[in-house]
Parts: sequence; C-alpha cells; structure tokens
Amino acid sequence: MATEYFAVATREVVKTISEKCQVLGKMLDASRVKLHSAQEIAQDSVFTQTPLLHEMNRVFEQLQSIAVDPVMVGGERGKTLFDFIDAETVQSLQQDAREQTKEVEELLAAHEHAITRIAAIYEFFVTFEKKHAADVDVLVGEHRDLTAVTADESKPIEELYDVAVSFFVDMEQCDRFLLEYFTTINDIYPHYEVIFADVQLLFDELHSLRDFYLQFLASYQSVGGELLRRKQYDQKVCLLIEEAKSKLSALESAEVTLRAAFCEEHARFLPSTLCPELQNLPDKVHIVRGGQSDAISIEESK
Repeated sequence: MATEYFAVATREVVKTISEKCQVLGKMLDASRVKLHSAQEIAQDSVFTQTPLLHEMNRVFEQLQSIAVDPVMVGGERGKTLFDFIDAETVQSLQQDAREQTKEVEELLAAHEHAITRIAAIYEFFVTFEKKHAADVDVLVGEHRDLTAVTADESKPIEELYDVAVSFFVDMEQCDRFLLEYFTTINDIYPHYEVIFADVQLLFDELHSLRDFYLQFLASYQSVGGELLRRKQYDQKVCLLIEEAKSKLSALESAEVTLRAAFCEEHARFLPSTLCPELQNLPDKVHIVRGGQSDAISIEESK
C-alpha cells in the first residue's frame, strides 16, 4: 500500500514538474518573440537612423564654413550661413534623439537580461527530465498500472519521490525570480510602441531639417549667379532707357520743327480763340525707374 502511495505521489510530482517546464518554455518563447520583434523595430526605426545625428553636425560645419557676402546683409561682416538657421532647435532635437535612443537601448538590454535569466532557470527545470526520464518511465510511467507495483520497487520509487519533491521545492524557490523577470518584461513591452513612435517623430523632423539645410546650402550657391543675371538685366534696361530717351528726344525735336512750320504758315490767318492748342509745344516725356519692382513708368508734362 505504501509503495503504491509513493508511486502515485511520484507520478503526480513528476507530472507537475513537467507541466511547469512546458508552461515556462512557452512563456520563454513568447518573451523571445517579443524581444525579437522589438529589436527589429528598434533597428529599423532607431539605430539605422542614428548616423543622421552626425550628418547634422557635418551640415552645421558646412554652414559655419561659408561666409556671407556683406553686400547681402547690409554691409555687416563676419556672418556665416550658420547665423541664419535655428541651430538651438536642431541641437535640442538631436539631444532628445540621443536620450531616446539610449532609453531604447536600456529597455532592450533589460528585456534581454530578463530573458537570459529566465532561460537559465528553464535550463535548470529541464535537467530533471534529462537525468531521471528513464527511471520515471520504468517506475511510474503512464503505461504502468501502479496497483501492480511490487515491494522490490518500493525503495527506488521512494528515492525517486524524494528526488522529485526536492527538485520541485527548488523549482518553487525560483518562482519569485521568474515573477520578477516576467514583471520586468511586461512592464517594458508597452513602452516600446510609445518610445518608438516618439523617436521616429524626432528623426523624421531631423531628416526634414537636414534636407532643408542642404537645400539652403545649394540655394545660397546659386545666389551669386542670380545676382549676376539681375545685374545684366538692369544693364539691359538702362541701355534700352537711354535708347528710348534718344529716340524720344529726336521725335520731340522733329515735332517742334513741324509745329513751328505749321504755325508760321497758317497761325496768322486763324483767330486765337479757334483751336488755341495749336500753339502748344509737344509734351515732355520722362522715363522714370520705379521702386522695388524696378518697373518703368512714363510721366508726361506740358
């Protein structure tokens, strides 16, 4: 009777050990999947973008190295392109990105450490089956009718029972550590989504600023050519104005001569009150450059 009791008890303890191993194994696998997923997202959305922080510094160096022509800034000297950007905002974004990246690294490290410790405990849990599977199968295996256990098997069954119970007690001692590690993982995992989104926003903004400042550099390089083109335009306009003035002056002189000839021939025969404007000289035409738009207007005077 005692032998049967120990046989049944041993089978139950061994079954419990096996179930705990299976449950822990599944939980460990799930935690590894979570870690792998977080690591992939971190690699794609965070770590692959960290070189951008150094790129921004190189862009700043370029901006600082390019002096601005004093003519473009009202004669002020010593200005560089760097003076025309919001560097403080960019540097603040860079610092935020560094801190967030470090936080991601710390979360992943804590997650990985917890899994490493859980895996070590799991490896301990499965040692019972590795060491005693054969004895369990022979003495109290599911295929056996425990009511038919013989007295000769009493001692090895009791010894196996003692080993199983002792091992189970050791497993229970590990439970508080497992609770701590799984709590760590469960606390960490919800933070991933939030911090990944925050970091992505930071890097998106830094990408946008980098592209803008690179275009700023390129646009400034084209300013010289544009100013030269506008100078050439002004020269052409001035030339046309001088040509127009010369032609207008010639037309005016010819018109004065024609009007004088007409009056010489006909005015003395016409009453002064009849069409008095016949005595008028031609209008004076002035070509005047406009204001900021550089428009041309024509002003007439008697």
